[in-house]
Amino acid sequence: MLSQVFSPPVFHKIVRENDFLPFEKKVAKYIGSHNEYSNLDIIKFLYKSLQKNYRCEYIYKNNITLDIIKNYSLSETLTINELKVGASKADLVLLNGAVRIYEIKTELDGLGKLSKQLCDYQKFADKVYVVTDEKYAKKIISEYATTNIGVISLDAKNKLNILKEAESNSLLFDFETIFKILRKQEYLDLVISNFGSLPDVPNTKIFKECYSLLSQLEIADFQKQVLNKLKERKLQQPSLLKSNNTPKELKHICNSLDLNQQEYQNLYHFLATKNVCTNPI
Repeated sequence: MLSQVFSPPVFHKIVRENDFLPFEKKVAKYIGSHNEYSNLDIIKFLYKSLQKNYRCEYIYKNNITLDIIKNYSLSETLTINELKVGASKADLVLLNGAVRIYEIKTELDGLGKLSKQLCDYQKFADKVYVVTDEKYAKKIISEYATTNIGVISLDAKNKLNILKEAESNSLLFDFETIFKILRKQEYLDLVISNFGSLPDVPNTKIFKECYSLLSQLEIADFQKQVLNKLKERKLQQPSLLKSNNTPKELKHICNSLDLNQQEYQNLYHFLATKNVCTNPI
């Protein structure tokens, strides 16, 4: 229940509808009624508790996001949450000079779908990493020892460690997989930039004609063009995402929701609001 506090839908309600009720309901059973704590105090306490006792997917995603914010320029880098690639949905996609996909397998997850997911991601990403708990890491390294797949572990101190470097997947790129990642306006833009104009066909046939035209491009070049097109989905407020005013515990949620300036102000107001409680848990 507490892990669900750290979800985009809960914070969507907070920053876009000024509705604190979903948050309050999820923590209500752990809240007393004597001393005052701010919502920020509660969030920090809950996050620390999850780090120690229940390392759900959000803990992994947030650690990766913190690492990206620390090591990459947000003006040149975009991180997309839950991007559909083939028949799978990539947990985190890092776009800068290359495409990196991070598939998270926590200590709470099974590994049954992993092989199919990685196969899909290799059709688009330059490099693919599995980010996992130390207990799974050895098994995954052994299973994918002779592949291009990289492995990163989140250790007991919640630090990310690269255990196996990923290698290039360029020979595995697949046109259809990459093309279907694009939104309509994005593939229209690529047709215009490569062929000068759009095909003169009815709207019902535009998808098929654009698909046919772009399939003529060399696959590595097409993948790079798609990478650059996706990067145009840039963050509205990278400076506020990096700001110390934005708690480290919420960096991934803020990146995922791509908050505008007013929404960040709404978030800061929520965080400063007092919530009546004793020991939060």
